[in-house]
Amino acid sequence: MISRLSDRSAFIFLGLFVCSTAMAADAAHEWLMKINHAARDLEYDGTFVYQHDAQLEAMRIFHKIENKSSRERLVSLNGAPREIIRDANEVRCYWPDKNSVMVEYRKTDGKSFPSILPERLQDLDDYYVLMLGNTERVTGRVAQLVIVKPVDQYRYGYHLWADADTGLLLKADLLDTQGAILEQFMFTQINIGIKIPAAALAPGMTGKSMTWYREDSGARNVSEKPGWVAAQLPRGFRLSAHMTRRLPMRKQPVEHLVYTDGLAMVSVFIEKQEKGVKPFMQGPSRMGAVHAMSAQSGDYQITTVGEVPAATVAFIGGSVAPAQ
Repeated sequence: MISRLSDRSAFIFLGLFVCSTAMAADAAHEWLMKINHAARDLEYDGTFVYQHDAQLEAMRIFHKIENKSSRERLVSLNGAPREIIRDANEVRCYWPDKNSVMVEYRKTDGKSFPSILPERLQDLDDYYVLMLGNTERVTGRVAQLVIVKPVDQYRYGYHLWADADTGLLLKADLLDTQGAILEQFMFTQINIGIKIPAAALAPGMTGKSMTWYREDSGARNVSEKPGWVAAQLPRGFRLSAHMTRRLPMRKQPVEHLVYTDGLAMVSVFIEKQEKGVKPFMQGPSRMGAVHAMSAQSGDYQITTVGEVPAATVAFIGGSVAPAQ
């Protein structure tokens, strides 16, 4: 009898544990969806800081919704002056100290603070543990902490603080495999739900006397089948995009492969080397949480880069070869 009761108690306890865990994950999913919708649907302006390594950058952001599409302008407040104008189609970077403007078509991921999450959140469940933390105050507002913890060493973790009233992401910590903070974004001042005037999206400089570098739109073709592939991928990563691009300040077309697990993203660039031209980089490199690796394969330079651990870049980049 005692044995039966013990078995039944253990069964009930296990059932309650599984149910409570599932409910916690569902609650975290709901908050992540709030973050996504808020970044996409709300108008706001504010100032945020971005810290990585020993550097601290401050940016002013204006975010406006027009015809169900978002536009934004970012202005640096310290360091080298620069402005970034982004819409659904392109990104324009103004660098007055370099007397140049660089125009690229919108990156395949489209992710940037305060919108860094995928639409299909259920895809993350096999590779991350999602849970809610405590509520805290961020920039004078109550915020809900959402924890995104990776299950292996091939991806980073996140601590995300969402505004309790609107869901807008107010703060984000990017964590390494040991749980140490690699990068941090945080609003220090924010106005949410106000009407952003069109004039706030206009660049503060005309760019008339600057040199313009523009990506060739005619050469940015999505190929039916990639010419190169990564033969080995960490569990959960898949090819999400591939295209041929002519990047600014590049003569040769570049094949661009994008691999993702739904949150982490790695880009692979394959470029045929011109005779007598040295590669722009060799071997591994790192800037903040971004790791990169460049290697030669015959006449081609293969550069793998992503906001992922070095092991992920090495694992993917080291297996890139011509498609069979």
